[in-house]
Amino acid sequence: LMALTADVVIIGGGVTGTSIAFHLAARGMRDVIVVDKSSLASGGTGKSSACVRQHYTTAETCRMIRFSLDVFQRFEALTGGGSCGFRRTGYLLGVDERMRAPMEASVALQRGVGIETRLVSPAEMREIEPRLRTEDLTAGCYEPDSGYCNPAETAQGFARAARERGARVLEDAEVLAVLTQGGHVTGVRTTKGEIHAPRVVNAAGLWGARIGAMVGLEIPISVCRHKISIVTWPEAARRPHPMVYDFVTNIYTRPELGEHILVGGLDAEESHDLADPDRYKESVSLDESTSALARVSHRFPVLEEGRIARGYAGCFDVTPDWHPILDRVGPEGSYVAVGFSGHGFKLSPAVGDMMAALVTDGPGGHPDLPTFRLSRFAEGKPIRGTYGDWLMC
Repeated sequence: LMALTADVVIIGGGVTGTSIAFHLAARGMRDVIVVDKSSLASGGTGKSSACVRQHYTTAETCRMIRFSLDVFQRFEALTGGGSCGFRRTGYLLGVDERMRAPMEASVALQRGVGIETRLVSPAEMREIEPRLRTEDLTAGCYEPDSGYCNPAETAQGFARAARERGARVLEDAEVLAVLTQGGHVTGVRTTKGEIHAPRVVNAAGLWGARIGAMVGLEIPISVCRHKISIVTWPEAARRPHPMVYDFVTNIYTRPELGEHILVGGLDAEESHDLADPDRYKESVSLDESTSALARVSHRFPVLEEGRIARGYAGCFDVTPDWHPILDRVGPEGSYVAVGFSGHGFKLSPAVGDMMAALVTDGPGGHPDLPTFRLSRFAEGKPIRGTYGDWLMC
């Protein structure tokens, strides 16, 4: 096994790792190697529902999603021909009276950073999507420009563009150790040999805490199972619809090809369904699918005639405040971009840009980096959005 050398090794070939590689290359740092223990997008990325909605509730995440949507919209031009499969559908959120004030505060914050969104009444929600039941909703908001992507295609698009600028991708190369000497990172040992590099970025997603432990970092991530059900529309009701997020029954939906609707949960309970990312139940049980169908047909009554087509489960890497950790921490040359809590896909362009700034320019490279420091947990200063801590929004 021949030892390789690079300026930067990125551990993790999901959308986060490939975006970091692309953004480093765009800043002129071309000698980058991305390593993945399996293949690109084989972890959390490949199972992502890849919704790109802009409803966030801190100034930092609002700026990040605005940057990211712009990248998804212009992906082909920015990457030199890559595709992320972006489809604009619009995004509609419905809330009850309890959530109305925080939702209105969130929309004001979003508008303040230039996100195009507006408050809508239940009647207006039905104009946008006539199949909705709205009696139990008191208010909502609508983003016309939001949509969803193809997650694996996006990671491949970032990786191909990074490769064209000099980066290398090493698949089926599991990291066994992060090498250090005298308080400095010196590279990684993988199942395909050693790579010598003065900087190592942990973008290992569901395996992020495991990689962190290799350099003595305790990264507070719990890996939990996230269930997705695909439901078939009755034939007469098939037509395009916006992504609908429902803070009453705690589900989100998005179109899935022409005849299906994808349904995922927004429940805090899911965070207690702890999983081993290498050995978890990837299928969805009949009870889990039936529950999803019941909730989605409450919001779309016509789906009482719908059928469960299939289901699958992915995993989230969840931090205590549902916000990511973006930091230079541990031995000199060690960087961390993990803990995306189910939001890694939509934020990945901004994360790539911020981490590239951190690696090339240091902690002052991007003004929003300090917010996402690892030490915030030990300091008792978790990130809090307008909805409190029940979901990262």
